[in-house]
Amino acid sequence: MSNSSSYISDSLKAAPFQLNIWFGSFLWVTGNIGCLGNIIVFRSRSFRERAYSIYLVSEALSDCLYFNFVLLTRVLQKGFQISLTTRYDSICKLRQFVSVWGNQISFTLFTFATIDRILSAQRDNKYRRWSNRVSVAYKATILCLLFWFLLICHRLVLYKTVDGSCIRPTGFYDDYDNYFEVVFTAIMPPVAMYLLAYLLIRSVRGVIQRRITPGNNQPQQTNIKHRTVLQQMDIQLTKMLILQCAVAVLTYVPFAAELIYSNVTQYWTKTPYQRALEKIVVELTHLLSYVFFATSFYVSIVTNVGFRREMLRFIPCSTNLRRSETRCSTLQHAAGSTFTSPYEKTKY
Repeated sequence: MSNSSSYISDSLKAAPFQLNIWFGSFLWVTGNIGCLGNIIVFRSRSFRERAYSIYLVSEALSDCLYFNFVLLTRVLQKGFQISLTTRYDSICKLRQFVSVWGNQISFTLFTFATIDRILSAQRDNKYRRWSNRVSVAYKATILCLLFWFLLICHRLVLYKTVDGSCIRPTGFYDDYDNYFEVVFTAIMPPVAMYLLAYLLIRSVRGVIQRRITPGNNQPQQTNIKHRTVLQQMDIQLTKMLILQCAVAVLTYVPFAAELIYSNVTQYWTKTPYQRALEKIVVELTHLLSYVFFATSFYVSIVTNVGFRREMLRFIPCSTNLRRSETRCSTLQHAAGSTFTSPYEKTKY
């Protein structure tokens, strides 16, 4: 009985470290691949002149920082037990800042991209004319960076390393920072996702309804064909948003519940077994909060035909370009001339 209890205790103690090592590393790899894929697709010729692409490329760059600093330091410290934030004051301050700043930047830019699509589907021209404005997208992105920096920069000053822990001052600031994190990083994302999904689906269906209504001189066959294409677009958009909403709920709601529970029960008396179980739940829910940002690329791949087409187009183009350049270099060397490859003059 004693040996069994000891074995269970050792397993519970090891579980949080194993979660961070294996699940955290998996999220780090898939997240970086997703960021690279989003940058490749949304910087392609088919997307680069679109305002929403500017938002999504900026979001992908923010996600890269989020994964390669916030998540990576978590895996190293809480998985491999390499002390970083608890030893270096500068890393403590930066990580506490970027963990919230990067989260809000990425989600706000995704929100801007969705709002741009909502505006593009409006019937009233006074709203529709604000969609797909590249200059507005650049300005909004810069303002987003500055706004969240000014709102969260207090973490760069007030957090510090004390007795091997990266902590904030107690008292009013402790309560304020706790509730700020719960509201903005845990509760707001799933609520906003549902609201944006509802508005976008309603706007797109409104456009479809207007376009499939036959006019006096419109042939019925053309109307049926147009309805089929538009319905396919509606289905793709609906699937994408439903999947993103599901991911947001599955990852953010447990995170919000855990933060609220931890704040409410922080002064309660708990048994060692209960604390061990809670530590596993804490690590799991915190890791799940990274899933929304790691899966956006894969959700687009699954639900969006145009996205898949651009990604598949990039792979053979890159391979063919390398083969052509190698072949041209061989011909140049053999002929001893200044032959110029046609690919050098082609803009991609």
